[in-house]
Amino acid sequence: MNPEDNAARWKAVILHAEGTGKYKNPHGTAFSGAQFDNSKPHPGTVYGSKTSKYRSAAHGFAQFMPETWARIMGGNVPMTEKNQNIAFARLAAARGVDINTAPLTQANLAKLSPEWASLPTLGGESYYGQPVKSYKELLSVFNNFKPPTFTERATAALNKWHPGGLPEPRDVQIKKTENKPNPLSIIQETAGTVLKILGRGY
Repeated sequence: MNPEDNAARWKAVILHAEGTGKYKNPHGTAFSGAQFDNSKPHPGTVYGSKTSKYRSAAHGFAQFMPETWARIMGGNVPMTEKNQNIAFARLAAARGVDINTAPLTQANLAKLSPEWASLPTLGGESYYGQPVKSYKELLSVFNNFKPPTFTERATAALNKWHPGGLPEPRDVQIKKTENKPNPLSIIQETAGTVLKILGRGY
């Protein structure tokens, strides 16, 4: 499994465990499901749960606390998807789990349990005595997650770069005075553009 796919599986596990995966924009989801503008820095707003006694200032797909976010990112930078992915990888690595290569095991979940209360310790309980997901459930999420294909990643990148997608060939009018483009050159140019976009991490 390549590192990108392995990291995506770990992210899927956190999205499921923290409950942020059920929202349209998990990167803009705070504790209790409240939504915020994740193009800006961590707001530090405290929200109370509608179904429990808990209150928290956790924000983002991995429910980053304000002080944790600032520490791991070297300041209160915008909570963009890219920055949240970086923060997640750094926090996991600090706990001894490289999400690019590590398998999902009970031992690895236990290493991360002090960082995410929803992950089980070796005893199967939350490190903080809060609701927790079971190893079996999280392993199923990890194993059944299907990373996006190259085509899906390329399409998503192009949609961000060119909202609404690229125009269909029939929508492109070529003037009679212009030379018709070589189909092969169009394919090569498009492929090059896609690779550049993906390389920038859009």
